[in-house]
Amino acid sequence: MGYRVEIRRGPVPEAVRRRRRTGRRTDVGQGRGRHETRRGSEDTFRDLAEKSLAGIYIIQDGVFKYSNPAFSEIFDYNVEEMIEKMGPKDMVLPEDWPTVDENIRKRVSGEVDSIHYEFKGITRTRKVIDVEVYGSRTRYQGRPAVIGTMLDITKRKRAEELLKEAEENYRSIFENAVEGIFQITPQGQFIVTNPALEKMLGYGSTEELTATLKDARHQLYVQPARRLEFMRILEKKGVAYGFECDLYKKDRSTTRVSMNARAVRDTDGSMLYYEGTVVDTTEQKKAEDELRRLNEFNTAIIDNAPIAIFTLDRRGVFNSVNPALAELSGLGPEAGERLIGLNWLKNAYTVKCGLASHISKGLRGQAFQLWDFPFINYMGNRSLYMDFKGVPLKGKNRKIEGLLCIIEETTDRVKTRAKLMQEGKMSAIGRLAAGIAHELNNPLGTLVAYSERANNYLESFPKSTVGRTDLKKLRGYLEIIEEEAFRCKSVTTDILGLSRKEGLEISEIDLGNLLDNILELMNIDGSNVRVIKTATPELPHILGDINATRHIFVNLISNAVDALDGRMDATIRIRTRVKEHQVVVEIEDNGTGIPDSIADKIFEPFFTTKESKKGIGLGLSLCYDFVSAMGGTIRVESRPGLGTTFFTALPVKGQSNTRKGRL
Repeated sequence: MGYRVEIRRGPVPEAVRRRRRTGRRTDVGQGRGRHETRRGSEDTFRDLAEKSLAGIYIIQDGVFKYSNPAFSEIFDYNVEEMIEKMGPKDMVLPEDWPTVDENIRKRVSGEVDSIHYEFKGITRTRKVIDVEVYGSRTRYQGRPAVIGTMLDITKRKRAEELLKEAEENYRSIFENAVEGIFQITPQGQFIVTNPALEKMLGYGSTEELTATLKDARHQLYVQPARRLEFMRILEKKGVAYGFECDLYKKDRSTTRVSMNARAVRDTDGSMLYYEGTVVDTTEQKKAEDELRRLNEFNTAIIDNAPIAIFTLDRRGVFNSVNPALAELSGLGPEAGERLIGLNWLKNAYTVKCGLASHISKGLRGQAFQLWDFPFINYMGNRSLYMDFKGVPLKGKNRKIEGLLCIIEETTDRVKTRAKLMQEGKMSAIGRLAAGIAHELNNPLGTLVAYSERANNYLESFPKSTVGRTDLKKLRGYLEIIEEEAFRCKSVTTDILGLSRKEGLEISEIDLGNLLDNILELMNIDGSNVRVIKTATPELPHILGDINATRHIFVNLISNAVDALDGRMDATIRIRTRVKEHQVVVEIEDNGTGIPDSIADKIFEPFFTTKESKKGIGLGLSLCYDFVSAMGGTIRVESRPGLGTTFFTALPVKGQSNTRKGRL
């Protein structure tokens, strides 16, 4: 349907005025009436257009011939800026212009009378908006034009998009939720279920589940009374949280679930259905039971452990203690009451002995281990030695929540080891002194005797009467003195060179065969220690002293056996390989390991981590000196509690045996 619009501007032409004057009077009267009627209609149209909330426009020849204020405001212009100056192309997004242009053409040409469509427009500020247009064909000043109305639907479109997005999100949540989602009638007939619930109960689709389960109380609930309890809660409270029950699956196996649901009623309060979510808690219950059992087991271990185990919070305050700490502290049953809440960092004796600084580092995230640490208890009435291990306790966010402390008193061990070490040192010194005295006494006695004879002989002859024969005897005596003096020098040189082990008899050694002989002679299998030997095929021979080499590996293997004392899975791994003209022997154990704080001291004479009765600390020192003397290297890698590995490298035949030192 088209509209005819006549809008005249400017003076009326003279021919029209003359025609009006010469017309019949009756026509003039009738024309005046029609003119007034038309003018009234135009005024009414203009008034409506100017006050309309919808944009109204007229387009002719590609420009706007008319625009009401609402239309101009849509694009942030005023009416004067648009009339006869701007066209629809100035207001349309370039991508949409071909469609808009074609629609205008169809209406102007008469192909269609009216059209309704949407497109994207551009405002003065270049903002893209959505608009809705109702346009029709009309005539303006006697020629075809387009008249229409326009609405800014940007907000509506955005709302529609958000609604569509929300619907898609809801559908996605419903379809992909891990929890089961359902709607069910009070009679027990499912209305809606999601894939998670169908899978949980063993069904392939909503249709299969709803067709099978007609009475949830008797078909689904293992205990039908629980269904009635569920309904009573919803009737009374309107909601149910964490309602637990056992349900049957399709195959009649059972599963434990937890449900959250609400009652949905109509406007008059009548119950329509229940809706909610279901979570399969079968595995969770198993995990909780296992965790509870594990916690009880761990608690039993801690309570019955022979070593003190306790925890401190981030401030250094006791928040748990075990019975062993009660015994160590001397407080007995009152230990928990008196220690819980005590700030150990602020205790004067803890600060004085230096333990507070280690605890502070532990509470900053640095684990530490103290061996035979001298300590004064918190009351200051007892001095003792202890092994102390501090392990930072971290929460889920990796922040330090406290410190786990493990204490073993070592006072008796320290005293016994010190006593045995002193006795061992004195015994070694005594044996060494006795050997020196024995070796030096004879040559020194000879020196003294022949010196006296030489002096006596010279005194028995006048100087003027000393002949050739006498001089020959005297020379013989002096030669004996010289020979014995060199013998004394050799002995003292050997003693002083004991740590350097110079004078080794270097020869070619089949190291693989030597290791096999050592293992056979040591009979390690009889000590419940498993030995795994991995050898490189055709291992080249080395150069070294056979006795010194045997001593090295006997000592290292013996140490490994000692480190495995008490382990059920005691294992020693011996590996050989060739690396850069050296044969490397690795001896690894899964024993107690060596603390980092003493790892650099193990090759020092008289240093040991064993009990005093098992050695005085000379074994590794001699190993190091023997290896160095043969041009090799020796080093150690250890992780406390996980084991130790010694790496010994000796030169293959044909290579230099220059002293290397430690790796």
